[in-house]
Amino acid sequence: ALVAGNLIQSAALGGADTTVQHDLTPAAAAAGSYTVTVTLKTTAQAKDTFKNGWLAVTDGDAANAMGDLYLIKSHPAADGGAACVITLYEPLKRAITTNSRISLLANIYSGVIQAPATTPTGLAVGVAPTAVPANNYFWLQTWGIANVLIQTATTAGVRVQRDVGAAGAVGKTANTILTEIVGMCGYVNDTTDAGFVFLTIAP
Repeated sequence: ALVAGNLIQSAALGGADTTVQHDLTPAAAAAGSYTVTVTLKTTAQAKDTFKNGWLAVTDGDAANAMGDLYLIKSHPAADGGAACVITLYEPLKRAITTNSRISLLANIYSGVIQAPATTPTGLAVGVAPTAVPANNYFWLQTWGIANVLIQTATTAGVRVQRDVGAAGAVGKTANTILTEIVGMCGYVNDTTDAGFVFLTIAP
């Protein structure tokens, strides 16, 4: 369950093969194709784990389409270490070769969690404007005036960032910024209270 006014992050990304797969070897695919076949890491994948996530060509130089990015439409279930056919919403702009390398990223708005009171494990994606029961859809606020839990007192005109001292909280930026800046504060806010923050996460 999510708490109203809490900063929300994506599902954990670091080391989780069900949210990120990196440096996968593909089969060759021609420009104009809507599918890319990749050999997965060791974790088995359920059908459409990466649906509405991203496929990126992350290695292999320009001749092998490095830098291209595509939205994933679907894929079947696949065993760990097996080939998996990824279907895209749009055709390949450039051919992919066996020298290309592919990374997959799950939809960062699926399976979101309260931003933890530790080192971040994913991307800050927005603020819950209301309490949300577990396993429910909801509207996530990513931009504009929001009422957000503030762990470190703020002053007018300062940037606020993800706070690692309290779960779901933000705080004023330090001299050394170690977490994402998520917005701006327009007035003095008290510590451990909720207050107005202009979010600047995703317009």
